[in-house]
Amino acid sequence: MFENNNKSVVRRLSKRSIKSNKNYIAIIAIALSTILFTSMFTITGSLRATIKDSDMRKMGTSAHAGLKHLTGNEYKKVSKDENINKSSYSVIIGEAKGESFHKLPSEIRWAEDNYAKWTFNFPTKGKMPQRKNEIAMSTLVLDALGIPKKIGEKVKLTFKTDEKTVTNNFILSGIWKGDPVAFRQTIWFSKSYCSKVAPITRGKNSDNKFTGYVDSLIMFSSPWNIEKNINKIAFNNNIEESKIAINSSYGTAEIDPSNLIAFILGALIIIIAGYLLIYNIFYISIAEDIKSYGLLKTIGMTSKQIRKMVRFKALILSCIGIPIGIVLGWPLGRVLVPYIINILGEDMNVVTTINPFIFIFSAIFSLITVYLSCIKPASIASKVSPIDAVRYNNINKNTLDKKKTKTTHKVKPLSMALGNLKRNGKKVFIVVLSFSLSLVILNSTYCYVHSFDFDKFVAKTSISDFSVADRSIIKSSEPFNTNGVSNNFVNEVKTLKGLDKMGNIYMNASRQYCTNHAYNRFKKYIDSLDHKKKEEFMSSSMMVKKFSGVNVFGFDKWPSQYIKVIEGSLDFDSWEKGEGIYITTCHLIEDGKLSIYKPGDIVSVDFSNGKVKKYKVLAIVEYPEAFSSPQNFDLGLEYILPSKEFLSNEGKTKPMGTIFNVDNKYIDKTEKWIKNYCANKETSLDFWSKKTLQKQFKSLTVMYTAVGGSLCVILAIIGLLNFINSIVTSIITRRRELAMLQAVGMTDKQIKWMLIFEGSAYGVLGLILSIILGSIINITLIPALGSELYYFTLKSTLTPILLCIIPLIIITALVPILSYNRLSKNSIIEQLRTIE
Repeated sequence: MFENNNKSVVRRLSKRSIKSNKNYIAIIAIALSTILFTSMFTITGSLRATIKDSDMRKMGTSAHAGLKHLTGNEYKKVSKDENINKSSYSVIIGEAKGESFHKLPSEIRWAEDNYAKWTFNFPTKGKMPQRKNEIAMSTLVLDALGIPKKIGEKVKLTFKTDEKTVTNNFILSGIWKGDPVAFRQTIWFSKSYCSKVAPITRGKNSDNKFTGYVDSLIMFSSPWNIEKNINKIAFNNNIEESKIAINSSYGTAEIDPSNLIAFILGALIIIIAGYLLIYNIFYISIAEDIKSYGLLKTIGMTSKQIRKMVRFKALILSCIGIPIGIVLGWPLGRVLVPYIINILGEDMNVVTTINPFIFIFSAIFSLITVYLSCIKPASIASKVSPIDAVRYNNINKNTLDKKKTKTTHKVKPLSMALGNLKRNGKKVFIVVLSFSLSLVILNSTYCYVHSFDFDKFVAKTSISDFSVADRSIIKSSEPFNTNGVSNNFVNEVKTLKGLDKMGNIYMNASRQYCTNHAYNRFKKYIDSLDHKKKEEFMSSSMMVKKFSGVNVFGFDKWPSQYIKVIEGSLDFDSWEKGEGIYITTCHLIEDGKLSIYKPGDIVSVDFSNGKVKKYKVLAIVEYPEAFSSPQNFDLGLEYILPSKEFLSNEGKTKPMGTIFNVDNKYIDKTEKWIKNYCANKETSLDFWSKKTLQKQFKSLTVMYTAVGGSLCVILAIIGLLNFINSIVTSIITRRRELAMLQAVGMTDKQIKWMLIFEGSAYGVLGLILSIILGSIINITLIPALGSELYYFTLKSTLTPILLCIIPLIIITALVPILSYNRLSKNSIIEQLRTIE
């Protein structure tokens, strides 16, 4: 009831406290925490924006949804739907023809400006075609045609519509940068020319025709409920469901549970690291000013006001440290983003977001950390009495309250150092934990990166020095050409100097009928599923007509050596004689381990030319992913025959892929040759090489090392500052005690050794805790993080922590000595007078 109201006085005292003390360490601590938050939010925000941009480019549009293959009347009706915010359309004309487009499929259209903009095909130089003979195209198409990138250039183009092939001369009116990740390149004609060669279809819809049909793009008022909105529009206008296209890239706005867990874990690490440092700094500040707080209480300041005074001081320091952290944290995140994005995809554009929410959330999280950190110190300051404040020496009261026992052993610097550590175990634990955090992160980063398995990384793409196939196979872009390697290329490879091994892989996809045994096994599997999944399978061609699409492979002798048996035995004699066949599991069913065939079954293989032959199933097998086709059907079932048997039944068929090894001294020369061959002789071909994969793998490790290393450096600085602050505070609060020890005969050398032992104990305890925590994380968290990576093989290690033993012990031994030398320059009498 008699509580005073001195808010202005409390704030004035807080400001004077900041001016009178050296608070730069607290500002640095707050800034470091903010740097971590800002860089983390910048990286995650930029990654999200980049992935979304990449997905949009792959989808070919930034529009929310679309309706394909409409007649003119259908689009006219749809465009008036009240649920649509904006819409635009294009008219399909045909596709470009000629050798230049074998490796660069390109479609011909006319479109409205918005449609061109929403599909990333709007000219950045020049304009969309207006006159009848004008044309606009990307830089990639111009390069393929060998035409200079200048407006007004003459373009001779051949294209095919549903009914005819046309060749005409055009004038280039617009150019934009071609996107290599696009499914197809787009070439724009003028509206008047389109009306001539592809007038808009007004009658009934035909599934077999494309020329003259309309593709529309739709934007809603927001990206939420896209599927529901487009389905509603289709229903209202009697549009078939098959014509609906939804931009799945907007799904990247949804939060994946695993990503959310990783984000929360990262935020917690930063909060803990910041808390340990900021708490310790405020704790030290309270220890230094404890007498002042006691005196303030004698003149009427309440405990609540003292707590407010400490918090207000923390707020003012935050107002200085947080902006500094934001200014430094955003560039740090910006520097790290390209490393990460270059690993995620070589064709990804770096999109660095400057979303204001990054800075808002960074400031909020930093303020939360500061607030949590100053709760306990503020409580200590508010509870101290004037008498306790005078006698305060940073010693845990619980330690002093313990029953004293007489000791007769000789007092030594080591025993005194251990005694000093026991006096405030909480402070020791905080500093040790702060040390350990940086060491554990360092060790975990090294262990994680060290577990990247190059052999596994290569095996998914290429197990040979070189793998050559059609570009559609290498880039996994439809339509797939599974017979793209010419005999001419195969013959030239055979003449290469240093050729060690070579083999071809053939593949044709065909419809295969299953046996009764296989059907029954698959039906038994379906019966074990829930009702919804069971309904999906019951309507499949496998269950209705007992057939499915199957990839039928032919392996040369060398590739066949990589086949591994799952069930049965690899009877190569029977296999090579054409008496038996290998069959894989159903790759597209759940975990890919379901097998509907068993060794000993008899299967009939229908070849694409009409031939049918029966084979005995020798084994259920698996083979390296590097040999697989990106084209899969139905169950993901595959048959494997020797290439001789495959060709004798299929007839003349070109390989899907060719693999070969050369002597190491010819690697560079061969790579130059194959680059030149694919660029100039057969432009439809592309390749993988171990050399290019090594570059990708190196970039991968650099990315994780850069991100983990940056975090380690900041955490290490936090740990070091924490330790320095603790030691300095310990010496400041014990100045009288140290002076008294010298007064009763303890030498300066003994005091220094005591401090060395005391400081080194922090380092030793930090290393022990780091080894314990590092070992636990190595066998729990690291395998969990690596489980999603196909190239991960756990290699548990504590090498980084062990390498830090000597540097850490040296640092923890030197800091106390340097601090003591600085604070004990005067004589013992002068020190005691100063303390009084």
